Amino acid sequence: MTESPATQGSPPLPPTAWQRLQHHKVLQWSLAYAAAAYTVLHATQMLAESFEWPHLIVRVVALILVLGVPIVVLLAWYHGHKAQHRFSTAELSMLTVLLLIAGTLLWAFTRSSTPGSARREGVSHSTAAANPQGRSVGLQVTGAPRASVAVVPFANLTGEADKEYFSDGMAEEMINSLAHVPGLKVPARTSSFAYKGRNTDIRRIAADLGVATILEGSVRSAGTRIRVSAQLVDAMTGYHIWSESYDRQFTDVFKIQDEIAAAIVQALSGYFNTQVAAPATASAPTQDVLAYQLYLQAQATERGTEESFRHALQLLDRALERDPRFVRALARRAGIRLAMRGFGYPLPHALEDAERDAAAALAIDPNSAAANDVAGTISAWRGQWLDAERAFHLSIAAEPNDPTHHVNYARLVLEPAGHFRKSAQELREAYRLAPASPYVVVNYAGMDSFLGQHNEALRLATLATELGTPPTVIPLPMIRVNAAVSAGQCAQATRDFAQTLTKQVLAAGGIDAQQLACQATSDPTRRPAARTAVLMLFSKLDVASLTSSDTLVMLELLTRVGALDQAYQLANQSFNLQARTGGIGSWNSLWTPQMRPFRTDPRFQAFVTRLKLHDYWKQYGPPDECELQGATLVCH
Repeated sequence: MTESPATQGSPPLPPTAWQRLQHHKVLQWSLAYAAAAYTVLHATQMLAESFEWPHLIVRVVALILVLGVPIVVLLAWYHGHKAQHRFSTAELSMLTVLLLIAGTLLWAFTRSSTPGSARREGVSHSTAAANPQGRSVGLQVTGAPRASVAVVPFANLTGEADKEYFSDGMAEEMINSLAHVPGLKVPARTSSFAYKGRNTDIRRIAADLGVATILEGSVRSAGTRIRVSAQLVDAMTGYHIWSESYDRQFTDVFKIQDEIAAAIVQALSGYFNTQVAAPATASAPTQDVLAYQLYLQAQATERGTEESFRHALQLLDRALERDPRFVRALARRAGIRLAMRGFGYPLPHALEDAERDAAAALAIDPNSAAANDVAGTISAWRGQWLDAERAFHLSIAAEPNDPTHHVNYARLVLEPAGHFRKSAQELREAYRLAPASPYVVVNYAGMDSFLGQHNEALRLATLATELGTPPTVIPLPMIRVNAAVSAGQCAQATRDFAQTLTKQVLAAGGIDAQQLACQATSDPTRRPAARTAVLMLFSKLDVASLTSSDTLVMLELLTRVGALDQAYQLANQSFNLQARTGGIGSWNSLWTPQMRPFRTDPRFQAFVTRLKLHDYWKQYGPPDECELQGATLVCH
């Protein structure tokens, strides 16, 4: 084809920028470098996790690779066109694909091996891979919110075991400070302190509590000076995100806590590239540092024994002499008085004094979760159900992550009112918040037993003993008894039943009566003999000297053999005895499946009227499987 006259003899057009880039193979070399950098970065990450290199190494390698981009472009511009003599386009493409495949395989290997890789040692205060929860929860914690931290008990490095209270107090104050940071998830003291002394890997703690980071530390002291070291750890990788030490006078302890809280928030924001609000300076719980120290000593002294409770009360009395407006000390003293009353330890005017302390604390701080919890407990014991409901709502609103408030609300209000389904929800939430807390697990197991979910109740009872709860602590034996009776294993039920009874009931023939009652459950022909044995047992007992546990056991035995006259006699006598002390007693078991004959008896209307539950039911609904027909409760 002949060129037109306009194009003949015209000079060639200069190459475009795109053509020059192609000629110098800039794009090919850039893609090859990107693939190589991709592979190197993930290989470095894999090696860093295997050999526990500092996270800084990975960051430095990434920075070097980024800086290498303009260098590669420059080299390609000047030398890339020469590569056509040594590499073809097809060869460069194949090399790029192979490097991409290698990088992807390394990335996949790193991701799959991270959760189950060798456990980190020497970073946490506890490193064993034990699973005390007995659950098949994986160690993958990447689903936790980035703005989340669990504070574990600080190590006591003072060289004096009796000063451990101070290291625990430091960790507790960190929890209190961080819990007030908007948008930051912080498990409560009950949740994180449940792992104290358990030698549990931090990834297990993080997975259980649903957090991305762990704060651990240590406390040393010398004279009037203290040294607090703290470190924030990425629970997924085990790398330190931040660490710092503080040397201060003991009187500056609250300032240290504010400094650490601010540093943690800043570290989380930078490490995870997420926005966390700066913590406000927390008001000190008391201006008297010695009063605060006495409060910490009292908290560490409580061991559930009468002697430990009395010692704790003495320490709190001294703390409140120094600062009568110390809200935490007031609430703690009220709680100990209630605990002593619950354990049956002699303490005159325990209920009244506890109520006075709680009222004083709430007058100073109406939002005190601990004081509202105590107030709710007292109201429930007196049958003031609407007041108890309000108080527990306030305590949960103030500290929604504290499982103790959920448990107490469930056991002291919802269960006596027959709202077992709602109670189960609260206990399930408490278990989610603190799966390693014996207190939470025991109560959750009791609920499952009440609902007839015996296999789950037995699993939780076993877990409770693994967590350190003695197997004879109520309700663990009764959980085993109920499961054995349900399965028709009367011999096993009898052995477990013996652990629940006092000497009075054992001496009166409680074992034989229970065994016959169990046999009658599956064999109706044995019911007359069982009824005779249970009635004989009841006739030998002094109701006034029965414990609350013995009373409930006898009430169920009488109901099971059809002795409803005697069951109501026992219930009313027990109620009268409790009323003399200002309470109404514990009647949670009225709503269990075993007590259905008791509930469907016409006399039940008068008894629940004595419990003062109708106003509560009108506002919050009748018990499960029941309905209100005017002033009458009808249960099905």
